[in-house]
Amino acid sequence: MITIAMDSFKGSMTSLEAGAAIKEALLEIDSDYKINVFAVADGGEGTVEALTYGRENVVTRTINVTGPLGDKVEASYTMYENADKKVAVIEMAAAAGLTLVPIERRNPMNTTTYGVGEMIRDAIMQGCRHFIIGIGGSATNDVGIGMLQALGYHFTDSHGEEVSYGTAGVGMIADIGFEDVMHELRECSFDVACDVNNPLVGINGCSYVYAPQKGASESLLADMDEKIFRYADLVEHIAGCDMGELKANGNRYTNGTGAAGGLGYAFLMFLNVTLRPGIDIILDEIGIEKAISESDIVITGEGRLDSQTLMGKTPYGVASIAKRYNRTVYVYAGCFGDGVDECMKSRLFDRCYSITEGLAATPVTMAMKKENAIKNLKDCVKKTCFT
Repeated sequence: MITIAMDSFKGSMTSLEAGAAIKEALLEIDSDYKINVFAVADGGEGTVEALTYGRENVVTRTINVTGPLGDKVEASYTMYENADKKVAVIEMAAAAGLTLVPIERRNPMNTTTYGVGEMIRDAIMQGCRHFIIGIGGSATNDVGIGMLQALGYHFTDSHGEEVSYGTAGVGMIADIGFEDVMHELRECSFDVACDVNNPLVGINGCSYVYAPQKGASESLLADMDEKIFRYADLVEHIAGCDMGELKANGNRYTNGTGAAGGLGYAFLMFLNVTLRPGIDIILDEIGIEKAISESDIVITGEGRLDSQTLMGKTPYGVASIAKRYNRTVYVYAGCFGDGVDECMKSRLFDRCYSITEGLAATPVTMAMKKENAIKNLKDCVKKTCFT
């Protein structure tokens, strides 16, 4: 048995197209091979395709939500059925992404994640009870209070008024109210794809590390960090009182709480979520481990194999499972990059091949054309696989 789980080759082949090309090449070698092909991704491009491939009742829903600047934007998410549960796949960037904010208006003191909460609320009303959420590419630094407000949490100032958007609003919070929180949240589970380890506060926290990329001036960073630190004091005091409102999974120093301007902290502290690498979430959801355990050979790959591959990319995730069962792993890449030697020495991959290595000089644009990439992948597999 052979299991194929290729990431997409960006600009050339989708995950399924790459997998299908390898399957076709293998069957040309021996038509009796038993082959499973999975669509996979690591939380980036191709994630929705990977999660919905072969699913029933896949629906893409588009709604109007509050954008990062407070105006209305269109945002889409995907739903599908998996066994006895209805699943929603949501990208926070669809409602609160940096690309939604013109460069001249970027300032995380004012931007909000409210629309992310509106997407979750809408999915709950559609019957979804499990959520897979990507939190990359945010324009915000509001510690997720906007998202939580849309779900019924109240963040009020010293006068009992709801605070404003952004980090500016975070700095005004004097109390947190739970009386209007959606009761359906108790029935919901969340997988939040988080591929960074930053804490919420400090020099490695969301304000100092990520806020400048979102338009914050250097002069604002210490003030933003201080506002968020005081807010965390309040949240963790409530969690420590053990009154039932919060069942926290960590604190402001937990890895990943600084992701997406502190959105990781909101999920961790208010929704009892464990933050996990995107590749782990996706491989679990598609149930690939059983197929790998029953295989003799596992084939994976991506557009560029380099030092970043070992930091949670698709080949790393697939090979990590394969090595639990001592399976042989072949990797096919569009090309090799800096640090590829680290991959070859990692003991995760038994054979590593570049599909363009040894070819006559070819312009990158030509090599990346879909028909050429598919041909080069098939040719490379037929020359190298099982030899």
